[in-house]
Amino acid sequence: MPPGSHPHCHEIHAHIVTILSHARVEEASKKARETTSRALLRLATSTSPPTTACLASLDMYSKITTTTMKDKRLHNLERLLLRVSIIIEEAEGRHITNKTIIHQLNLLRKEMYSGFFIMDSLRRQKTDVEGHDVSHSFASSKFNPAKRIFFTSTDTHGDEDLQQVLDNLNNIIEDTNGLVMFLKNHPPLYRQPYSMHLYISRCMFGRQVEMERIMDFLMHKDHQVTESVGILPIVGPRWVGKSTIIAHVCNDAKVRDYFSQVMIFTGDDINNENIYTMRDVGVTMHRNDALVENEKVLVIVELSGDIDEVAWSIFFLSYGVDLGKGSRIIITSRSDQVKKIGTTQALVLDYLPPDAYWYFFKVLTFGSVFPSDQPELESIAMEIARGLDGTFISANMISRILQNNLVSQHWRVYLECFNKNIQHNVSLFGESPYNLTRKGKPWAYHIKNDRFAVFSKHRTCPDGQNIPRIKVRDVLSGNIKHEGEFDIFVCKSCIPPYSSYIVSCTIEKLNHNKKMKMN
Repeated sequence: MPPGSHPHCHEIHAHIVTILSHARVEEASKKARETTSRALLRLATSTSPPTTACLASLDMYSKITTTTMKDKRLHNLERLLLRVSIIIEEAEGRHITNKTIIHQLNLLRKEMYSGFFIMDSLRRQKTDVEGHDVSHSFASSKFNPAKRIFFTSTDTHGDEDLQQVLDNLNNIIEDTNGLVMFLKNHPPLYRQPYSMHLYISRCMFGRQVEMERIMDFLMHKDHQVTESVGILPIVGPRWVGKSTIIAHVCNDAKVRDYFSQVMIFTGDDINNENIYTMRDVGVTMHRNDALVENEKVLVIVELSGDIDEVAWSIFFLSYGVDLGKGSRIIITSRSDQVKKIGTTQALVLDYLPPDAYWYFFKVLTFGSVFPSDQPELESIAMEIARGLDGTFISANMISRILQNNLVSQHWRVYLECFNKNIQHNVSLFGESPYNLTRKGKPWAYHIKNDRFAVFSKHRTCPDGQNIPRIKVRDVLSGNIKHEGEFDIFVCKSCIPPYSSYIVSCTIEKLNHNKKMKMN
C-alpha cells in the first residue's frame, strides 16, 4: 500500500461525494449513507492513519449530517411555536382574571419570544451562509454596539440554545395542557383580535404583567380603618411607555366603572416654585356621575423630571386629603426620587428584551410571525431590528417604510443607508442614533453631499393639533430645501393616548474639523 494512503479512504470519499451532490441529505441514497457508515466503522477500527483528503471528506460529512439534524429540530421548533401562538392568541381574546393563569401565560409568552428569536437567528445564519449575507458590511463594523446584545453565537452555542428552547417549550406546553380547557370558561372580549398583527398594532405590547399589577393596586379594597390614599410610583426612562400604559389604564372599562372621576396633572417636575400653579392645571379625563355618592377619584401625575418631597407634601395636603376613601394616585417619572413617596412598591418599566422586541418588530413588519417564505427579507429585518436599540417609535416608523415595498433589492438599499447612518452618528456623537433618541439627545442623518439633518427636542402632541406639515420622510429623502430649525411630524401612535410624535430638525453643513454640537 503506498505511503499516506488508506484502504477505506477512496470508498468513503466516493460515498460522501454522492451524498453531498444532493441539495438535501434526505434526498441522498439511503444505500450510500449506510455504506458510508460501514466504511467509517472500518476506518475507526483500522490501524492505518487516514489521508488528508479522507479527513476533509469526513469533516464535510459531519457538517452536513449536523445541518440535517438542526433542520429537523428547527422544524420541530416551528411546530411548537405555532401551537403556542394559537394558545396565546386565544387567551388574548378572553377576559382572564385568574392570577395563576395570567402567570402561566406570561411564562408561555417569554418562551415563545425566545423560541422565535432563536429560530429566526439560526435561519438567518443559514441564509447568510447560502449566499444572502445581507449584513456583511455591518457585521465587520466596529460601530455596532447593538449587535452585542443580540444572538451572536457559535454553532455549538446555537445548537445548545436550540435544544434548550425546545426542551423549555415542550415542558411548558405539557404544564399548560389544562390551560386550554380553562380558557373556555372565560368570556371573550367585546372585540376579539382576529390576528396578532392587529392585536400588536392596536394594543399595548409586552406589558400584561405591569397592567395586572396596576389594576390590582387600583381595585384593592382598603381596610376599614385605612384613611390614607394609596400612591403608586411608576418609574422608567424616556419613551419606555409610561404614558401609554396610563392611557390604557384610564380607558379600561373596570376603571371607569369603579372611579367617579379620573384627573391628570402634567409637568416637568414638582417643586416649591410651581406647586401652587400646578394644582390648577388638572384635566378631568373621565367623570361618572352615577358614582357621585361614593366618590372615588383616580389622580394621575405625569412628570418628566424630579419631585421635591416638601413640595409634594404641600400638593398632597392641598388636594389629596380631600379625596374620597378608596381614591388612588399614580405618579410617573424618569426619576427614581418618586419611589420615596409611594405607599406601595414602585413599578419600574424598562425596554423590551431583544427576543420580545424582535417578535414585536417582525409582526409589525410582516403582519405575522410566520412570513410566507421570505428568508432574505426576514434576515434584513432582523439586522435592522438589531440596531434600533429597542425603541418603539423607531420600530413603528421603520416597519411602515419597509411595508411600502416588499422587494429585497429595496430593503438591501435601505439596510445600507441604515448602517451608514449608525456609523455616521457613532463617529460624530459616539453612539447610535436610536440610543441617542432614547436619551433625548440630538442625532444626525446624512442627506447628501455635506448636508446633515440634526434631529433634537423630541416631544409628543396628545391632542393632534398643531401638527407640522413636513414629514420625516420628506427630510430623509432630501427633498426639503429648508434652512435653520423647523418642526417635523414623525408618526402618530395607533394606540391610546394616540399621541403624535414631533421632532425639531436643523439642516447643517458638516464641519470635518470638529464634531457637531450636542446642545
